Amino acid sequence: MDSEIKEEIPVHEEFILCCGVETQVLKCGPWTDLINNHSSTRPKLLIFIIPGNPGFSAMYVPFAKALYSATKRRFPVWIISHAGHALAPRGKKILKSSEVNAAYLGSQEMREVVKRDDETIKEHLPKLIFYYGATDSWCPKEYYDDMKKDFPEGDIRLCEKKIPHAFVMSFFQEMADMVADWLKDDLSKM
Repeated sequence: MDSEIKEEIPVHEEFILCCGVETQVLKCGPWTDLINNHSSTRPKLLIFIIPGNPGFSAMYVPFAKALYSATKRRFPVWIISHAGHALAPRGKKILKSSEVNAAYLGSQEMREVVKRDDETIKEHLPKLIFYYGATDSWCPKEYYDDMKKDFPEGDIRLCEKKIPHAFVMSFFQEMADMVADWLKDDLSKM
């Protein structure tokens, strides 16, 4: 799926309390309360990005905009920062959101993972895509090799485009197009 950001895509910023900590949420696309919105125009899918360390959501805005554009603006793309990594401006209303709290708690659990959860991977394997960098110091190629060996029926890919680990810096469009292409079949059914 080839796309370009041809016109400016607005980004809306909110701050929520996540386990009592100010947490930034950046939203491309509809930024209404999607949980309580039951209208027929409500998007059928929310693309949710949880950044890697250091967890600054603003670094992912070009990727989020490119992904929103690559999915033909049909699905909102939201980014949640790591709690406390972005401070709310003075006087900014901070929202309480149980949905975002749940996502944050999930990310906290991921920090405590010390061993790969093969049972969960096996249970959800048809829904997962694993994408490994060919020259990634943070995630060596051996991890890719191990996954291919342990889950031969899985969709486990090795980057052939020399995209670096920090793709959000310079390769956000390429990654957005790739992710949109991966989602294309599923999104066409919505």
